[in-house]
Amino acid sequence: MSRSFYMARCLIALMGEWSIPIVIGIALGTGLSTWQLIEVTDLYESAFTHSLQSAVEACKVEPPDTPSPPASGTGPPVAGEGGETG
Repeated sequence: MSRSFYMARCLIALMGEWSIPIVIGIALGTGLSTWQLIEVTDLYESAFTHSLQSAVEACKVEPPDTPSPPASGTGPPVAGEGGETG
């Protein structure tokens, strides 16, 4: 009986010694992980914005000097004359 009480006292003493450092470690680890996640997210956003901007600049097209001619000189299409399904 006294041996089980001795073991219980030892376990309680260990919990008392290690509970505060464990709580502090968990809090610091959570804070640092959150900070790292925010930094990495900002880095990804910056890289994505830069690559998208590079793609837009690479695909830039100059407008033509003269406007395009009209598709037809007859005006808007007339229903029932073909090409319309409604």
